[in-house]
Amino acid sequence: MELDAAIKQQCRESFDKGIQCILDTQIKKDGVRTVWCAQHDAVTLQPVKARAYELPSFSGDESAGIVLLLMSIPHPSAEVIAAVKGAVAWFETHQTIGMRYERYKDEKGERNARLVPSPGSSVWARFYDLDTGKPFFCDRDGIKRENLNDIGKERRGGYSWYTSSPSKVLKYYTKWLKKIDQ
Repeated sequence: MELDAAIKQQCRESFDKGIQCILDTQIKKDGVRTVWCAQHDAVTLQPVKARAYELPSFSGDESAGIVLLLMSIPHPSAEVIAAVKGAVAWFETHQTIGMRYERYKDEKGERNARLVPSPGSSVWARFYDLDTGKPFFCDRDGIKRENLNDIGKERRGGYSWYTSSPSKVLKYYTKWLKKIDQ
């Protein structure tokens, strides 16, 4: 029985360290909490590049899973609550309303993707520029482009450039706020 308690304690401590790392990597812009990058430096915790087309950025995709994890904590600390509120505010201001992301095969049978009008839908770009906050897209050359159509078909159709994942966060947020106020 003691072994079980020791293992549970070790797991709790490891989980808490992971949560602290998440909180420490949340990007703050002008002192305001936002979201996270898809990857962070292991030492500096700053946003970093991964593959050539995955530049340091605000991430509309990976951040949603992080926020859902933070909202699952039974008795969140003030810092966790602030992190969630900051990320939700960022999601609310960076959504593309009335559009959905469509992946399809073109007339040659090749993979492609585009945004299409869809009333009542919202999407978020995978990457947002750390300075401007605007979405960007990259080919394998690592050069930022402002429009999905400005990158080659191989990357446009072979990568997920938009996501609807933050909509799950926004749907759950009001319920979560009521839960933590109790």
